[in-house]
Amino acid sequence: MVKSSSLRPPVTRTFAMTDVVRQYRELVEEDAADPARVHDTLIVGGGAAGAGVLRDLASRGDVSALLVDRGPFGGETSSKTGKAIHPGIRYLRMAFHRMLLAAHLRRDPKIRQSSLQHLRSAWLDLQLVWYGTRERKILLETTGGTVEEIPNIVFVLPDSPEKKWSVFFGISLYDLFTTLWAWCGLVPRFSRVKVFRDRAALHRELPHLAASDVVGGIRYWDGKANNDKILVVKTIRDAYLRGGPEHPIRALCHVEVDGYEWDPAGYFRVTLARRFADDSLPETVVVRARTITNAAGPWIDEARHRTAEPDGRRSVAYSRGTHLEATNRFIHETIAADPRLQVGLVPLNAERQHYLRPFHQHGLWYVQCTTTDRGQQDPYRTVPEADEYEELLHSYNDLVDDRWKIDRRDIFNVFCGIRPLASTDGGEISVKDISRMFRIHRRVVGDGLLLDLVNVKLTDIRWAGQVVSGILARELRDRHGRRIGRSTTKRLPFLPVVDEQRYAPDHPATRGDREFIRAKAAHHVTYQMVGSYSDYLLNTGAVRDAVVFDADGRADLDLSVLDLVLAELAERLGWDEARRRAEWTAFQEIYTRNMAYADLGARVRDHEPVKVDRLMAGGVD
Repeated sequence: MVKSSSLRPPVTRTFAMTDVVRQYRELVEEDAADPARVHDTLIVGGGAAGAGVLRDLASRGDVSALLVDRGPFGGETSSKTGKAIHPGIRYLRMAFHRMLLAAHLRRDPKIRQSSLQHLRSAWLDLQLVWYGTRERKILLETTGGTVEEIPNIVFVLPDSPEKKWSVFFGISLYDLFTTLWAWCGLVPRFSRVKVFRDRAALHRELPHLAASDVVGGIRYWDGKANNDKILVVKTIRDAYLRGGPEHPIRALCHVEVDGYEWDPAGYFRVTLARRFADDSLPETVVVRARTITNAAGPWIDEARHRTAEPDGRRSVAYSRGTHLEATNRFIHETIAADPRLQVGLVPLNAERQHYLRPFHQHGLWYVQCTTTDRGQQDPYRTVPEADEYEELLHSYNDLVDDRWKIDRRDIFNVFCGIRPLASTDGGEISVKDISRMFRIHRRVVGDGLLLDLVNVKLTDIRWAGQVVSGILARELRDRHGRRIGRSTTKRLPFLPVVDEQRYAPDHPATRGDREFIRAKAAHHVTYQMVGSYSDYLLNTGAVRDAVVFDADGRADLDLSVLDLVLAELAERLGWDEARRRAEWTAFQEIYTRNMAYADLGARVRDHEPVKVDRLMAGGVD
């Protein structure tokens, strides 16, 4: 498939922290000189949900919108996913499960809801899968290679909740949806589902398989983002680049909504607080917006309550997943050499689902092991637990032979992601059974519309944005007399920037090429809104540039690469020694906390980075 966005000339405009400073200054100047200036909407949150809304509004060509995030774009929930771009086979299974519960043909004591609630949830999950297949297709075609296809094999086990042939039926239906959307786009595509009748058939396909109790498997194709944060950043950047003087599209990270109120003149007055360092600018600025879109993810209620008369309602419950990334010399070299092994492994467990996917990023092949659906209370503290390490290692090692097994010496990164789920409407339900269909809650504050956008999967980034911007378009027309253009995101390729493909996560870079590593960091500062060392290393995946193999072939870290990146960012962003030290400490704390049960955590904890002047003078070999 030709990457459609690569056919366009690259854009030379930057997307950097200097642009955030400039936009903030423009808001300050507008507040002083033009108090009648009103944005069509203000979007709170720069994750997948907010990014999708901003891009859809920008695609209409005649909307002024402002997006703010108190941290880096995509720096929280949206950069800590399993990177799957998929409708979700388990959501299709859950839809059928709920229909059986509604008809009283099956019982589930963990879900205490009425038949009507079961039917409603089943309908939501069916919509999610049907439209999700469309969204996967659109993202594959428009994101310029950031989303790609991957084969997956579901392993049916003796204690799996469904039997082999029912799994095959469900996956075939799932694949049929994909085929129908392909035909709707006039692109012929026929089913690629394959059944492995027994363990012997699976072993012929996957020679590293060792699980003796596997009773069969089914292969299907799905999508994955080679980096979730970069998909979000590219979405926001694309919107920003489409703005103009008459209808500006502004995107500011490290800027927080401090409070808001409805003005009888017909707009919200929103106070924004500057969280980036620049003493030449005031700490706060007031902007005006006809509507507010609240896409603050786990903090959606906290953001909505920042007004004089908060409604006190709760919109979300929390679920979390843990992601463990591991490799060694054998895994890296063997996966690179054999395309058959570049396949996701999905054991159909009785309880929590696991996804065990190979990734190629920054020239490194590794395996990401993902858990789903563990309850979470505090959105500010998501820390991987020891039992989650063991659960993931056990799930992967149960499937593969001795050469492929991994342990704590092979782990080079661990992180937790928290998913904000729409609160249930009635009966008691476990977080793992809540529908993953996104919800839009309309709220009237004063006389103005405020939308809460909850539970947006990475796959739904465009779809949810289109639905929300459609609601905003009707509100602007009916209440404010503003008629805006139609959404064009279904076929709109992302605008590429200079050298983007060269520095993409899946670029086959030569490992250890330090000039390339420095140039890539500089590119991200200029075009990917990098403003934080830990965000760059952990959320864009640049820590993988430092992964090497020790004398035994186990994963290790070249700490001088971490020093090199720190020096490059310090030079590009103008950090003094105190800021450089603070950035290292922040990274060190996050990494060692998440890697508490892996050997490499201690390597970073005990490291003292070299001074910038020594490094830039050639002090690193």
